[in-house]
Amino acid sequence: MNESKPIRKPGILSKDIGNERLLYSVEGKEIHTLNSTAKLIWELCDGEHSSAEMEQAIRARFAVNEQQDVIGDVRRTLETLWSKGLLEPF
Repeated sequence: MNESKPIRKPGILSKDIGNERLLYSVEGKEIHTLNSTAKLIWELCDGEHSSAEMEQAIRARFAVNEQQDVIGDVRRTLETLWSKGLLEPF
């Protein structure tokens, strides 16, 4: 994955439920549940944030140690969102 700036696919309905977010893909007729970290990544998929900027936002919001592979987690989450058809191609 390059350092593109992912963007959410239009037509995905979302609803916050506590710290989680439900996404509904009308096209795929699927529901996806995001935990608080994936929810933040989803929010940052606005075409203006790179995966490196997402990593910084996660480190700022959540208690993570320096050794934790946050960028790897961000990239895996982005790949999953993309594979589920929730992001525009990047």
